[in-house]
Formats: sequence, C-alpha cells, structure tokens
Amino acid sequence: MTSNPQPVRPATPADADELLRLRVAVLAGEAVTDRWRATYREDLRSRLGTDPDLVAYVVPADAGLAACAIGIAYRGYSGPEHPAGRWGRIHTVVTDPAHRRRGHGRAVTTAVIEALRARSCTSIELISTEDGLALYESLGFTRTPTYLALRRPLY
Repeated sequence: MTSNPQPVRPATPADADELLRLRVAVLAGEAVTDRWRATYREDLRSRLGTDPDLVAYVVPADAGLAACAIGIAYRGYSGPEHPAGRWGRIHTVVTDPAHRRRGHGRAVTTAVIEALRARSCTSIELISTEDGLALYESLGFTRTPTYLALRRPLY
C-alpha cells in the first residue's frame, strides 16, 4: 500500500455511471437487469449533492474512478448511547482491480465514516467480504454474531 493515495473527493451526479460500474463489480454474481442499472444510476444522479443523508466519496483515476464508498444516514430511535437516533450504513466500498493495494479503499471508507459521524450517526454498519474484513476491523468495526435480511428479489 502506498502512503499517498489519490485525493478523495465527494461524488457528484457526473460520477453516476462510474459508481454504477463499480457497484456492479461487487455484486458477486447476482443478476443485474437493465432496469436495475437504470434505477440505480438515476437515483444517484438525482440525490448526489442534494440529499444530505446520502454520502459518497471517490478517488478519481486518469480514466474514471479508482475507488468509491457510499453510505446513508438513517433516523432511528434516540437512546442513551444514540442521543440523536441516527445510524449509518455503508452500502458500497469498491476499488477497481487496477488500483488496489494503494490505500484507496481505506481513504474512501474513512471519508464516509467521517461524513456519517458529522451527521450524528453513533452507530455505523456494513457487510464485508472476506477480502475487506482486515480493513474494516482496522477502522474499528467489530463482527456481530447474527445478521439477517429479508429482501425482495432484484427487478
């Protein structure tokens, strides 16, 4: 890993196509329809820079993006450890294979964590691949014993 990754910047609507490309790259064999692609792309284009709860950071490359991380701040219930009732989820962290082992994944993930904390999120979660575990644990994430999800099939 180099000590000087490219500068991280907030994603903009103009990055939507590259964010889609990187997101599809980590779907691990899930079927991705044209409708899914169009919906994802248009949602990003309409929300990046205007929705304060959607945070996305990228590392630019000569052609496209080298890496990205996308997170969302949610409103839940307030409590002693979560006074604002805000929590975050990091939905996507991807580094293009040609740009790996240069610190880009750490840089964009750290930027998203900081942005979610700035939005008063006191708990941040993500689902990791085996390849990402060491990075996320080094950033302070801990494993949970159980995680279940009920999802509709992709359309």
